[in-house]
Order: sequence, then structure tokens, then C-alpha cells
Amino acid sequence: MKIRKFKVPQNLIYLLFIIYSIHDFQAQTLDLKWKVETSGKILAGPVVNNQLAFVGNETGTFMAIQIESGKIEWKFDTRGNIQATALLYEELVFFESANVFYALEQKSGKEVWSYSLKFPAEKFTDASGNEHLYKLDPFDDKRSSGFFHQGIIYVGCSNGKVIGLNSRTGNLEFSIAAKDNAPIRSSPMVAKDKLYFGDWNGIVYCYELKEKKFVWTKNTYREKPYATFGGIATEFRRHKGKLFFGARNPALNVLSLSDGQKEWTYNDPTGGWIIGDPAVFKDTLYMGGSDNFAMLAFNPEDGKVLWKTKRSKNIYGKAVVTKDFVIYGGGNSYDPKDTGELVVLKRSNGELVTHFETSSSVFSSPVLTGSELIIFGSNDGVIYALEIQP
Repeated sequence: MKIRKFKVPQNLIYLLFIIYSIHDFQAQTLDLKWKVETSGKILAGPVVNNQLAFVGNETGTFMAIQIESGKIEWKFDTRGNIQATALLYEELVFFESANVFYALEQKSGKEVWSYSLKFPAEKFTDASGNEHLYKLDPFDDKRSSGFFHQGIIYVGCSNGKVIGLNSRTGNLEFSIAAKDNAPIRSSPMVAKDKLYFGDWNGIVYCYELKEKKFVWTKNTYREKPYATFGGIATEFRRHKGKLFFGARNPALNVLSLSDGQKEWTYNDPTGGWIIGDPAVFKDTLYMGGSDNFAMLAFNPEDGKVLWKTKRSKNIYGKAVVTKDFVIYGGGNSYDPKDTGELVVLKRSNGELVTHFETSSSVFSSPVLTGSELIIFGSNDGVIYALEIQP
């Protein structure tokens, strides 16, 4: 008996491959491993070592949490309003709370030193007549994190200064002021003995630490169309001679590290701020926007948009970028009762892989641990640890 060979049509093979790929792609989920409930909303992103995650909330509780179990290792109470991601250096953890800077032992939470600005609390009054301390306006949800360089921690302050604190003693070793003492919400960066930071008036600065002088300054906008416009309030990143940062500005301005001149500009067609912290991975820049509700991937050389994924939430934080994924949080800046989400996109093209919904906004930048846990906080006061399951 002669066996006839059946030839599968090429287009059927292609169709089966697509179906398999879609099935495999969509099967991934985010599973909750643990959560920790706290007394206040969490805007700060967690930071981790091999065993512990460190994060604070807006009621002034700073805590260390065991990564594998979610058990609270220790707590440290301050005068309130912790918004920025802490800095780990050697055996200490450094953070700011209500214009006071603290260094604690990572293992025990014991205070090693603190430094106070002795600066009157910044405040604003909302439309209902309620006064809000340590806020410049209703959307002032980001504060400066520290940057460690040669034994000094550089950090931006509400009094318009970047200060440098001795990492061992907390003594003030360095101080420079922004123009007009504009508050500094950006997280500074040091590269090749040059300090880079931005202020609330939208000016970027480059300061030479050894020569003790400003190398250049650059104003990132010409006109201020409304009161909340223009402030620089993100981390700074460098890549191949370029400086990346976010601001309350629909124009993403990328500057030259050497002289501050514009390398390229991306103008968001919706007019939404590009206020997410920049992340660079494998020669691609990833940044989120606020009212455009979008995560964007750029060619960092020329600003070409490689992909843009729009959802329905404002993005304020920094994405975690891996070989396969872009992971970030989103929320509603205008309605505190609305839900938030942790989103996982496919890094190659921005397609949605999966998402996890929380009861309130996620403006806390997630962190990925060595055990592949995604840890982040939410405005609902909960710290979450999620696993990506196939």
C-alpha cells in the first residue's frame, strides 16, 4: 500500500504559529505572593538588597520588609511625608521625610544620623480651603532621592539647594543654590565629577565639583502657560553623551551632557507631561507620560518613537525594564477613589502582556528582586509583591 504524503499549506503553518504565539503570550499572569498594609499612601518606590525591601509612606513610617515572606523586619517613624525612593549605600539606608534626612542601619533600623534643613514647611491651600504641608501644589507627588558619590550623598531640597552630606556622619559637606532658590524635586546625578540636577522653574544645571563652578544652565521652556507647568521632578539618566529627565512639560527635551544644548525634542501631541523617570535598556529609552496615559519607547539617538502604548492611567514613576518586559505603575491624578494598576508590556513592541489592578493609584516605581518578585506600593497604603507566572 502506498502512503501518500500530506503537505501542510504554508499559510496554515503561519496561522498555527500565530495562534500558538498569541496563546503563549496571553497566558502570563501576575500572581500576588504577599501584601503589607500600612497607615498611609505610598508614593515612594521600594529599594531592595538581597533580603529586605525598604520603603516609606506619607504618614512617616519607613519600614524594612522581608522579601520572601512579606514580614515587617522593622519600622522607623518620622515626622511624615516620605515620597522619594530611598538610597542604599554600604550597610546604611538613606531617605528624606518632611525636610529631614535620615541614615539608618539596614539590618536594625537604628538611626545613625539625621540632618534637618530647619526650613519652614512648604504648603499650599486647595480650592476647598484645606492646607497641605510639604506640597507645592496638588500634583507635587515626587521628591528628590539621594545620589552617592565618593562618600558624599547629593540630594535636592525644598529650599532650592542641592546639598552633599557626609555618608558616615551626616555633616554638611556641600551646598549650591538654584536660581531664585527654586525648590528642587529632581534626583541629582553625578558623572565624571559633574553634578546634574533640575529645579521647579524648569532649569537644568551642570556643576563642576572639582572646579566648584557651574559649567552650563539650560531653561527647558520659554513661557509658563499655567501655574503647575514646567517643574523638573524626575531622576536624571545619561547615555552616550546625552542627558535624559522628565518634567511637567509636554516637550521631552534631551540635552547634551557637555554643553546643555538640545540634542532632540519630542513634543507630545496631547499636551500631557512627560513626567515619568527615564529608563535606558539596550540602547532604548523608556518613559511614561501623565495625561497622555502612555508608555513610550524611543531611539535615544534621535528621539524616534519606536512604540507607544496608551492605556487609561497617568504614569509618574520609573519602569522596570528586562530582556522581555517593561513593567510600570499607573493611576488617576484627579480622582483618589479610582483604581490603579501594575502593567507588564512586551519590551519588543509594547503589546500588553498582563496587568494587576489595585484599589487606588500606583505612582510608586516598582522594583524587581533577584527572586523575580515585583514589589511596589499604592495610594491605598498597601505594598504588593507579585510574581509573573507563565
